Amino acid sequence: MVHALQEIRRLLKPRGILIDIHPVPVAPLYEVHAEGGVRFAAAVPGYDGDEDVVQADKAVVRSLKRRVFVLEDRREFDFLTYGSTVKELLDFLEESSAFHQAEGTEDEPLSSEEEAFFDRLEESHRSAGAGAEVAVRERGRASRLRPAR
Repeated sequence: MVHALQEIRRLLKPRGILIDIHPVPVAPLYEVHAEGGVRFAAAVPGYDGDEDVVQADKAVVRSLKRRVFVLEDRREFDFLTYGSTVKELLDFLEESSAFHQAEGTEDEPLSSEEEAFFDRLEESHRSAGAGAEVAVRERGRASRLRPAR
């Protein structure tokens, strides 16, 4: 990844900048939204991170230490994906992650602890009543990087 950042630096126009946007390596929160508020918010138990996200974070840090780039600005933000039902949200997340997985890799089946978590999420959504939505809240980071001189 550091090599890719060096190549990007080489390809930038003079005075060009790189905007790096990627997730923060923290567990996403699953939420139930109803009546203008959040009725349930929790992370899936046993979340152990996404190795690709951790590696991307480390690569940016290494490129800054090696003075490939200089950090001009960094901000974090929340990115929410909504669904009308838990099933709709999980189906969407599964479909979208299929585009990012390497060929030949498969998702591991849910543990009993994870299944219990999603049952609780479903029950919370159901008890929130008509019009309630379910969401996953992921933390993102955007960095403005200028090539070092």
